[in-house]
Amino acid sequence: MSMCKICSKDSKVHSKEMWKLHQEPKLCVLCQKKSDSHSEELWELHQQAIKVGAKGEKLYPITLGFGPETIGRAHKWNMPEVNGRASPYALEIIPIHMHCRKCSLAIGQIEVDNADVLNGLCTECFCEETGQEYDSPFGECFTGVSKGLDLARDWRPS
Repeated sequence: MSMCKICSKDSKVHSKEMWKLHQEPKLCVLCQKKSDSHSEELWELHQQAIKVGAKGEKLYPITLGFGPETIGRAHKWNMPEVNGRASPYALEIIPIHMHCRKCSLAIGQIEVDNADVLNGLCTECFCEETGQEYDSPFGECFTGVSKGLDLARDWRPS
């Protein structure tokens, strides 16, 4: 009988993967938290998002604005050499985002942290699936025709 160092449960209660995650914590490169703060399902969702987003390219840490550090893939663009030197803009680090399983839109940090509870869905799709009313924090959606205006046609920069 072995006791888990993290959750103080017997080793028989854990699956083999969860036991490994709890005994030797690894850093999740998507959310920058240790594996012992993940459930088994959340760990798999995060690792799957990294695998899909990497597209076989090298991964680098990246910080967008004031947000948390996350991971990005290094994409090398086919840029011509100028005066015998490679362009400094030939390498771009593209951030890896987790996407909703239903609508395929990128999801926010709170949804990434609770992906196991939301079953990999964004908040709007989760509310739709569970029959709850979704109250967007951003107000009304402004796509398509809104208040008699066709935004694709009538929108003008100020």
